Amino acid sequence: MKHAIVACILFGAMSPSHAGTHRVDDSASQVTANTLRMQWDSVAPRSGERPTVSGALTVWVRLNLAPWQGRSGRVYMTLPAQASGPITAAWTTQGRLLPGSLRAGERTLVYSGAMPAGLLEDTIRLTIQADGQKLVRTEQLNFSFEIDVEDL
Repeated sequence: MKHAIVACILFGAMSPSHAGTHRVDDSASQVTANTLRMQWDSVAPRSGERPTVSGALTVWVRLNLAPWQGRSGRVYMTLPAQASGPITAAWTTQGRLLPGSLRAGERTLVYSGAMPAGLLEDTIRLTIQADGQKLVRTEQLNFSFEIDVEDL
């Protein structure tokens, strides 16, 4: 049986450019497919291992960092905790953003340094893995981005 996860980038509103943590506007980002088909990772998992499912897709990430242009800070990718249990995301990039991984309920650094003018763009290849026994329906994943801005 195949499982499906609906993947999307949560469109965040821009926040004022003072120090602190803010949601980054990623409304210009595009996901190559709205539905991610999950496949079983193993037909027969080893004794004691959970059966997992995985799937991959490409996302054209476009982060509007203009409100923080010239400021120093760190940008994180986030994924809220999921009702279906643990979900892991791992990704590779074209080089503007850092490759990495995160579990639902966490955030991971994807950029650090001076914020560029306009959009910070990269293409990421995202692989999602979930517990095949707990993922029993279509689920929406709301990835988003946050910035921690340093004081002036």
